[in-house]
This record gives sequence, structure tokens and C-alpha cells, in this order.
Amino acid sequence: MRFILFLSLVAASLFADFSKTVYPLSLEPIDVVIPCHKKDCGSLERCVKAIRKYGLNIGRVIVVSSEPLTMNAEWFDENNFPFSKDDLLREIYRGKEEKMHRGLCRIGWIYQQFLKLYAFSVIPNISSNILILDADTIFLKPTAFLSSSGEPFFNPGKEYYPPYFDHAQRLLPGFRKVFPKHSGICHHMLFQRPILEDLFDQISRVHGIKPWKAIARCIDYKEVKRSCLSEYEIYFNFVFMRTDQAHLRKLKWKNIESLDQVKDYKKKGYDYVSCHVY
Repeated sequence: MRFILFLSLVAASLFADFSKTVYPLSLEPIDVVIPCHKKDCGSLERCVKAIRKYGLNIGRVIVVSSEPLTMNAEWFDENNFPFSKDDLLREIYRGKEEKMHRGLCRIGWIYQQFLKLYAFSVIPNISSNILILDADTIFLKPTAFLSSSGEPFFNPGKEYYPPYFDHAQRLLPGFRKVFPKHSGICHHMLFQRPILEDLFDQISRVHGIKPWKAIARCIDYKEVKRSCLSEYEIYFNFVFMRTDQAHLRKLKWKNIESLDQVKDYKKKGYDYVSCHVY
């Protein structure tokens, strides 16, 4: 009987807990975190100015980068995070180091996703409400990210890329895509401390190691030249699996090719645009 109970406990620890819960959410002002690379400087100033102007209940605006890139927001040095790009590569290629080719993978893009997920635990005195914002995303109309009770609004995207979910299912067994036609990828997302702490606790419980190491080890090393994980899909689907406190709220937005198009899309009534630089 004890052996059967032991096996049951072991089996349970291999799966994430997606039973419904209620999180202690707050109405604290939202601190904005913008991970940024030099290549994004062309849109960064407009991104910062726009979120200050149009974001409702906004507190601090913090740019995370390897060096100061703007005078119009706080700077937080990415070197203060508990991992580097090389650390992530070592975990991704763990046991297969002979196959590692740093210059042939998307480690910079992967690294930014880890910065987003860990900002809440690394940046001193940061709010429990954190708007993660891509540096190429420019808001054009007043936008709320919280309900009157502190519950998050999520703008759904349409992207679907199976490898993102292959990774998430290795990370959190039992994970699934909640909405067949909705994605969490829309270039910004409200992260909330109680939810992130729950997510990290579950990752640690399943894998028995620090969350960033588990997230990295669950990346298929053969996929690092392509898109191999999505922090937005992990958080978005985890929230909707775990609680009824989250709400879908559609915004009008578009990926654009040039910053010269911003004024046109503002006139057309768009809520925001994203202008990618690759």
C-alpha cells in the first residue's frame, strides 16, 4: 500500500496542477518592462512615449538592456539577471555540447524571453503588475490592462506555431492550447506576480531545478535556429487554464513594415502597431 501511495505521489509530481484557483491580485500601478537591443532603438523612444501617454494606471517604465539606450526611462542592466546567454546555451545543449554553435542560433531572441519572465523577481521594488512590452510596439489610443478588481485583460493574437506548444508541454505536462483560434502572441502582456510565482513553483516541482534551467532544458536543441519557445504562449495559456480571473479583450492592432505608417494607422483607429526589425 505504501509503495502504491509512493508511486501515486511520484506520478502526480510529474504533472502540473491546472485545477482552478483564485489569485490575490492587486490594483497597484503597472510598471512597464521593455527588453531592448540596439537594433530596436529606432522605435524605442516612440514606444516609451506612447505607453506613458496612452497606458492607463502606469507607474515606472524600465528598459532592460546591456547598456543605457534612452534618457526617457529607467535603465536596468540585463547583466543583473541570474543567467547569461552562454548559461542558457549550456542548459539547452546539456549533454550535447559538441553540437553547440553559438553563432548559428537565435540565442538573443531566446534570452529576451527569459528576461521578461524573470523581471518580476530581479528588478528591485517592481510592482506586482508588470506590463511586458516589446520595444517595437507603439500604442495609439488609451488602453487599460486591468479590470476595476485587478483582473488582467489579454488581447488575443492569431499566430499558431506547434513547436511552442511542444516546448510548453515538456515544461508543464498537461499544458494545452486553451483557445483554438486565439494566441497569446500580440507583442505585450500583463504579467502579475502571484501568477508568475505559481508558474515558477509548478515548474520547479515538476523538474526539481530552478525554473530558468528547466525552461532552457526543455528547448529542443535542434530548434534553436528557429522559433523554439514562446513566453507569451506559456503565460497566456497557463493563466486561462489555472483561473477564471483573466479576460479576453480584443484590440485593433497590426504588424507594420515602417514607422512612417504609424500616423496612418492612428487615423484608422488602431489601438497599437508593431514595427519589427530583424
